[in-house]
Amino acid sequence: MKNQYRALALVVLAAALVLLELTKSTVPTEDAPEKRAASERAAACYEAIYAEKLSRGLEMDAGADINRTGMIGLDYSFITTTVGNLEAKRTSTNPNMAAVVVDMLHELKLQPGDKVAVNCSGSFPALNIAVMCALQELQLEPYLISSFGSSTHGANDPEFTYLDMEHLLVEQGLLSHRSDLFSIGGMEDLGKEMPPEVVDAIVARIKGYGYTQFYDEDLIHNVLTRYDIYCGQGDVKCFINVGGNDASFGDSSVMVHTDGGILTQLSEKDNSTGLVQLFLKNGIPVIHLLNIKSLAAEYGLPIDPVPLPAVGQGGVYYQTHYETWIAAAGFSAAAVLLWLGREQKKKGTV
Repeated sequence: MKNQYRALALVVLAAALVLLELTKSTVPTEDAPEKRAASERAAACYEAIYAEKLSRGLEMDAGADINRTGMIGLDYSFITTTVGNLEAKRTSTNPNMAAVVVDMLHELKLQPGDKVAVNCSGSFPALNIAVMCALQELQLEPYLISSFGSSTHGANDPEFTYLDMEHLLVEQGLLSHRSDLFSIGGMEDLGKEMPPEVVDAIVARIKGYGYTQFYDEDLIHNVLTRYDIYCGQGDVKCFINVGGNDASFGDSSVMVHTDGGILTQLSEKDNSTGLVQLFLKNGIPVIHLLNIKSLAAEYGLPIDPVPLPAVGQGGVYYQTHYETWIAAAGFSAAAVLLWLGREQKKKGTV
């Protein structure tokens, strides 16, 4: 008799599981309005940059920037640092990537006023902007250090670097926070692969906007000093790294190949000294944004889409809803059946 009750309990649980699957639905996440607002701001920023490039007559490769975003750079320039993946760059121009960043920040339970350390290169200008739009929407307090060196198809036009883009967006009121410090980027964060006269011209122009340069000829000291600067701003709740400049994670091959996203602990195999490693070693979570195609897939966004999705489109805005009363009823019924089976056994042994 006891086995019969057990069998009935299993049948009830199986039926409840089937009902849960049949009745599940997709509903907007609670923070969908914030995600949409951040993404709308990102889209407006991209439009402003595209318009500025047109007005200046700057070179744009229509074959590479197939969605006409203005956020895809040149195949090569004097400030190009490494080879980048074009599909990843185009994937990053989806304005809904700002919603992905909002999702991550909420997963870390950050609250308005929390301090966030941010490190950006010129390699993913659209993603840099998406991060700043997300932080602005959630009223977080960033301390931002950016470099202007860029991998291929990033913000690698010497006449219009990421910092030029950022300056434009702040001037137009689309972004409220600009980089607190800037560096050259590239090899050892000194742009050793770049012509000195090109670097000097860019540095002079950016300083002319009122920016302050961060320069350190020793990379390890550079990283340690940056870390101290970030932590000197107060209680940092999170570190966001966009791209992969040398200060981000030193010579770590582990970080280069990780899928990224939210990181909370350092791999035992990684002994390199970089900003990502330092924050993780000290218990501060990291949002690591580098391998963009895998991140997009994880958060329900298309890879290298043509055309770009409209703001509000993508799995990141939705969650699966289950009728929890079905699960509760199934477990309760199964528990009663198991109890009845136990009582029958007791009666049979008297």
